[in-house]
Amino acid sequence: MEEKIVVIAELSRGRFTRATHEVISFARELGSVGARPEIIIPGKNVRGLAEEIARTSGIDVIGIEAEALDLYSAEPFKSAILDVLKDMNPAYVCLPHSAMGFDLAPGLAVDLGTACITAVEEIREDEKGIYFSRSMWGGKIRAELVPMTQRAVLTVLPGAWTASVEESGIAGSVRVVKADFASGTSEITLMEAPGERESELPGADVIVSAGRGIGKEENLGMIRKLAGIFSRGAVGASRSVCDLGWLGYKHQIGFTGRTVSPGLYIACGISGAIQHISGMKGSQMVIAINTDPHAPIFNIADYCIVEDLTEFIPALLELVETAR
Repeated sequence: MEEKIVVIAELSRGRFTRATHEVISFARELGSVGARPEIIIPGKNVRGLAEEIARTSGIDVIGIEAEALDLYSAEPFKSAILDVLKDMNPAYVCLPHSAMGFDLAPGLAVDLGTACITAVEEIREDEKGIYFSRSMWGGKIRAELVPMTQRAVLTVLPGAWTASVEESGIAGSVRVVKADFASGTSEITLMEAPGERESELPGADVIVSAGRGIGKEENLGMIRKLAGIFSRGAVGASRSVCDLGWLGYKHQIGFTGRTVSPGLYIACGISGAIQHISGMKGSQMVIAINTDPHAPIFNIADYCIVEDLTEFIPALLELVETAR
């Protein structure tokens, strides 16, 4: 029987999360060893979403529908997914390393009798097998992990792979099943969004990040203006800026914040501690602005600007305005 890689899709407000598309990219790369990806979508009404992603990705999709799957809860989700997985015998079960993923993955692994490797950032293969890499100890070291079981449950770190659902000439198949299970020992009765608007970082093409080196909170105005010249720009921050209260923690990028991979990352007054770099190293292009020519951020930057950002950014904004 052909081996399969199963992606457990994550939904938010009736749509796939960006992290789900990143896990699909991860599964495609992992599938290059011969296993075939499939997608499982747990939810209340998922047929439309299943048909959409089967058409755009060309991957076979199984939808699992039940009233209890409307909002994420570990017990019904695990029960419904395991009921489908028992007939699939997948080589890998892959989830986003999100609140849902790192809550659900260990339980799936225990019931499947498999290894569980979380926050995967890279894949490496040689004649001995496949290695899954992840950061540990606040990004100070990198570990390569190999499952000691024939199968494994994996969570994929958001931002480590580019979100990509390729348009396909041949749509994947779609099968929707109804989940039937008894009530669990817990129940989700209400889920509320926080009062603060959700961060724009996950969907941003350009991120302008502020570090302690911007000097003072008032200088965030120029950071916002710089991000604002891009149609899909967003403001990020180092942990120190969030700890100072200059920006909310939803803007924090790094090991203890968000992991991002925009097309362009502009680091303003950021020294480049490994904890921050671990959250943005997947960026396609990095521009760093810092007065210290020896700042560690310059070791990974594509363009290094040694200048006082309070002089450089206003001059840049003036040039942009003139060009417009």
